[in-house]
Amino acid sequence: MFKIFIADSLASAAIEFLEKQKDCEVEVKTGLSENEIVKKIPDFDALIVRSATNVTSKIIEAGKKLKVIGRAGAGTDNIDKKAASGKSILVVNAPTGNLTSVAELVFAHILSAFRQLPAANFSTKKGEWQKKELGKIGRELDSKTLGIVGLGKIGQLVAERAHGFNLKILAFDPVTTSEIAESVGAELVELKKLLEKSDVITLHVPLIPQTKNLIAEKEFEIMKPNAMILNCARGGVVDEEALKNWLEKNPDALAALDTFYEEPVDSKSPLLQLPNFFTTPHLGASTVEAQEKVGLQLADQVARALRGEVVEYVVNLPAREGGSLKDQKIWNELAEKITKLAAQMLGGAKLKKAELTVSGEIAEADTKMPQVSILKGLLETLTDAENVNFTNAADLAEEKGLKLSVKTEKKLENYLSQIGIKLTAEKAEVEVRGTLVENEPRIIFIQNFQTNFVPVQHLLLTRHRDQPGIIGRIGTLLGENSINIANMDLGRNKVGGDALMILDVDDPIPESILDELRSWDDFEEVLGIEL
Repeated sequence: MFKIFIADSLASAAIEFLEKQKDCEVEVKTGLSENEIVKKIPDFDALIVRSATNVTSKIIEAGKKLKVIGRAGAGTDNIDKKAASGKSILVVNAPTGNLTSVAELVFAHILSAFRQLPAANFSTKKGEWQKKELGKIGRELDSKTLGIVGLGKIGQLVAERAHGFNLKILAFDPVTTSEIAESVGAELVELKKLLEKSDVITLHVPLIPQTKNLIAEKEFEIMKPNAMILNCARGGVVDEEALKNWLEKNPDALAALDTFYEEPVDSKSPLLQLPNFFTTPHLGASTVEAQEKVGLQLADQVARALRGEVVEYVVNLPAREGGSLKDQKIWNELAEKITKLAAQMLGGAKLKKAELTVSGEIAEADTKMPQVSILKGLLETLTDAENVNFTNAADLAEEKGLKLSVKTEKKLENYLSQIGIKLTAEKAEVEVRGTLVENEPRIIFIQNFQTNFVPVQHLLLTRHRDQPGIIGRIGTLLGENSINIANMDLGRNKVGGDALMILDVDDPIPESILDELRSWDDFEEVLGIEL
């Protein structure tokens, strides 16, 4: 029997599902402290939490029998995934159960604002009858233009539902394809055009450096003075001060936020005092149905993980048959790193083709393991996708239009196993290969150069003419700027020909140093690589 401990509130349907499993025994006890969980967890095979419980390294260390930790929801920031991976414990989540609820909230906000439903409800309950006053400012949604910023899963659900309101749909997403947009009846346009033409703008993007204050003063100036903007995605995507100024300047404009940069929002916020501003307390995923879907999805994940079956949403480790979790983790890390290296060497060129080659003994195993790692590396390096893991990578890649072809070669001369990635852009092609040497990941080939180095976090890559003194000059420059070199690898095609040098450094290389190196004679390529 597998013993499952549930430390936070979980939908009753999910608990019932687990209790009906013939090989599962369930105990629920919420509100425990860290020390209380530490005392209880040694007897359990699985731990299920939501956001209330922090699964610390102390809890994980105490869980001598733990095989899986489940998070009922998408975010896993409250779980020490590094500690879990170190103990070969799977961390699984339920990232898709609440998407419909978020998409529906968008239209709830639009209709509420267009028909002034909160004011109508409040005034009528006060004994007023403002039919004439509120009727004068009501709007129809029919035939308006909806602009969707971010055409991921939620953006696509919003687009699909928009057709029922007879809306024209514009979409902006720098990493999606026109084919994906067309599949949901949207026209892919630049952000400026979307802002200019849309009557309603809804945001569905993650909060990353590129999207922080994505809609700010400059963007508000472009928008129609009677447009409506919604953010049911992440707080911080909209500049709240600029939003306030825009609403004050344009009394016919409307806005609705379900998320704020700081939550709970300050009750004295000037935004909350504006009659054309509408809000909810981060309710996007908070419906009975969503919580039940999330709970059931998570319960199914945990039960299958305990049995050693294929699991869809694994956050920290891949799920494949054969081999230990430790071996899987090392191969996945290698595949992801060779991909990130190759992707950064493309230099921003738009990817047209990606090909994975799996060679030697590893080709006999399930090739899904390196495939999902390659896709994860591509998504994290070339797109704005967030919360990418080993099981949602394939779905996210499909959403973003990223395709990966796979070739297997059973014969290999120099190594037992090897994986390689070839990325092709319009005017560039990059190939990188790697293997394990005594269970340590090594990159053994870059372009036409044989290499042999461990892929670490900070690398300096240079391609230059093979001449005496080059290594010394680079070492001097880095030393003068207090950048320590941990290791060096050099490959060359012939004496006096082209050389490729990889330096493992302790800190990221500042752009000013990279620019100086690029200015040196005989240097054809200089890159600071972050893995």
